Amino acid sequence: MVAGGKHGESWQHYDPLVLDMYKKMGGASVLLRHFARMHECMKLYRQAEHALREFKLNDPWYIKPTEKDGRGWGATEAIRGALCHWIDVQGGKIKNYQIIAPTTWNVGPRSSDEVRGPMEEALIGSPIADPHDPVEVGHVCRSYDSCLVCTVHAHDAKTGEELARFRTA
Repeated sequence: MVAGGKHGESWQHYDPLVLDMYKKMGGASVLLRHFARMHECMKLYRQAEHALREFKLNDPWYIKPTEKDGRGWGATEAIRGALCHWIDVQGGKIKNYQIIAPTTWNVGPRSSDEVRGPMEEALIGSPIADPHDPVEVGHVCRSYDSCLVCTVHAHDAKTGEELARFRTA
């Protein structure tokens, strides 16, 4: 949806399809999140194809760093969301390394202002046909983060009783 507006830089990707679908469908849904991932694959394929044409196979592909101390970070958009890495190197050894993966953003706890995370917000009000077989919970969760729900435990919020346990692996 971010690429759907013309607010970016001239070199940034612009594609209004998913944002238009979001507006016409009345918001985000499991279907829209899965469609957006598939649609993004087309863009990524074209970018990979372009990058492969740019390779010069005889050029050096790796230059070993000579610095013994340094700090760095990198951020990108993975298919499931924002991915960020930070590293601190001292004396030629890693002193600290931190990663915040898309799962952290998607499943993260409520903010200090009690704002729900994206996945929790999407689950609120989701219809469940059978409380003892809540497959819909897995559908919603996987639409955000396919790596997350290999095991799902469903509990009754009032009693704490476990209703069901599912493993997909």
